[in-house]
Amino acid sequence: MLVSHAKGVRRSSLSVLLAVCLLPGAVFAQGETSGAPLDLSAPIRLEPPAQDGISQPARPAPYSGQPAQPVLNEVDPLDASTSQPVIGGVVEAQTLETVSPDVAGVLSEAEGGFGYAMWQGTQARVIEHLLPQIPVTTASPAMRDLMRSLLLTGAEVPEGVAPGSLISLRAGLLSAMGDFVGVKSLLNAVPGRVGNPDLLRVEVDTRFLTGDVARACQLAHANIQEQRSTYWQQAFIFCQALEGDGTAAMLGISLLEELGAADPVFTKLVDALVRQGEPNFKQPVIDSLSDPTPLHLALARVAKVQLPSDVIASNRPGVLRAIAISPNASPELRLEAAERAEVAGALSVDALRQLYASISFSEDELKNPLTHAAQRSGPMSRALLYRATLMQTVPAAQAEALHRALELARLGGRYASTARAFLPQLSRIPPTQDLAWFAPEAIRAFLITSRHADASPWFDLLKTVAGRDPKMAGELASLMPVARLSGFAGASQWTMEQMNAWWAVVKDTEGARDKAVTLAATLEALGEFVPDDMWVELVAGTSHTALQAPYPSHWFLLNSASSHARVGETVLLSLVGLGDGGPARADPIVLHHVLRALRNIGLERQVRAMALEAVVAAGL
Repeated sequence: MLVSHAKGVRRSSLSVLLAVCLLPGAVFAQGETSGAPLDLSAPIRLEPPAQDGISQPARPAPYSGQPAQPVLNEVDPLDASTSQPVIGGVVEAQTLETVSPDVAGVLSEAEGGFGYAMWQGTQARVIEHLLPQIPVTTASPAMRDLMRSLLLTGAEVPEGVAPGSLISLRAGLLSAMGDFVGVKSLLNAVPGRVGNPDLLRVEVDTRFLTGDVARACQLAHANIQEQRSTYWQQAFIFCQALEGDGTAAMLGISLLEELGAADPVFTKLVDALVRQGEPNFKQPVIDSLSDPTPLHLALARVAKVQLPSDVIASNRPGVLRAIAISPNASPELRLEAAERAEVAGALSVDALRQLYASISFSEDELKNPLTHAAQRSGPMSRALLYRATLMQTVPAAQAEALHRALELARLGGRYASTARAFLPQLSRIPPTQDLAWFAPEAIRAFLITSRHADASPWFDLLKTVAGRDPKMAGELASLMPVARLSGFAGASQWTMEQMNAWWAVVKDTEGARDKAVTLAATLEALGEFVPDDMWVELVAGTSHTALQAPYPSHWFLLNSASSHARVGETVLLSLVGLGDGGPARADPIVLHHVLRALRNIGLERQVRAMALEAVVAAGL
């Protein structure tokens, strides 16, 4: 135990009693009141020393060949302007006494919400059991959009839901997703939120994750008198240390340990924060932090303590985002966290690009990026290739580096994310005859990122070359179903009549049967007729497969919910049924079943987006 600033503290039952009484007293010393609602607008920030790494770095100048400093402290999403509270598609003007907090929402149907009646006909047990299971860590953008709409729609709650429980769960799930703008919006829409300790904790955690320790400490001061849990005591101790009251902070730690609430990592970090600037002070080493809390990450950052390598074991997008923007993590850790956070939608693609551009490489690595990329880890190889494509002025060399980056990303399951990150460089490569070999990859990358206008000249080039090159003709044929699913105008003439011709082109390629089954399953779910001849072609091979499917009760309930237009329930069951792997890893039978259910309730656009994710992940 580190007690260098708590010498003379008597370990007795009397001291414990005194501490419990003294902590609330500190609230009054700060001049805070606990009864008034707290505004979520930006506070005056606590300003730590300039060298502590928290202050916002300047935006880098245009690329000059040298690594730029990454601007990863994005605009605080909790201070962003948001939609007005919406319940049932209109702004409600009701008193707090007549509005249940659980019906609060910010999305009207016109803005992508599911409507005030989305839970009509759904039993409370379904929501209470399944909503906590939605896969907030999924890499599927289409699923994330569905989750966000589900969580931000204001809707009437079925009888039997404990008052206040649903709104707390929704806010917590948005925070876990790393959707901090959504958290802000929802909190602003909740009447009387200061009386809900679960919502208060969600807000404080979100403030810690986004680096706004000033507002987090305001909330800690205002609520320590009422909230006596270990969580609030630790938050208050952190704020004491940050504000220069090291003796009180270390006293609080000693007393928490006496009460059986020891947290060695928390103790080390607070001690490091308190002792900064002391002569001969040596920063502590954190050996392991595989499940970091928002408070751990905020503490480590202000105390300038290096994060351990296993911190990346967390799969929570909000936590990954915090690691990605932490200057006290190694470049490799930050890159891995940034890529995973961007995939999950918790980090902007611009922030990922800035981090790629900030990594230093040797002159030899930059001159021979393709060779060295093969020797690097996935994130570092993409950073190297990103740097190379920034420096290259020859289109052919840029195309080679981009092709390799997308190829590596496909193997690592991060194709769409890499396509988004490399879009600026990809857009600068001209679709010329000597680069026709790159056309299929360019088209695929543009389609998956919904850049149809950029895909068109490459598509025209590929059609021209395909007329005289059988190999390129095969590439064109294999791309047509992907283009059709994406809604690309150039593929509007492709119909199921060309399915057999497509199969003739791809059937001898690796994994052709799995690709064809995934494609056929998605097309049929979208209302296309897949002829028996196609299924007959796919009969050869194993006759059974290990099917990862939802529990039977979920499966049959999904059928009932979609056929009876229980919109919220259908979306909820679909999300849980697909799981973290999403459309990219779903068995074609499960995928078909879910897509058909979602299409039954009118979510055509979302279904097409999921279908496109699935076929691209399958290798088409």
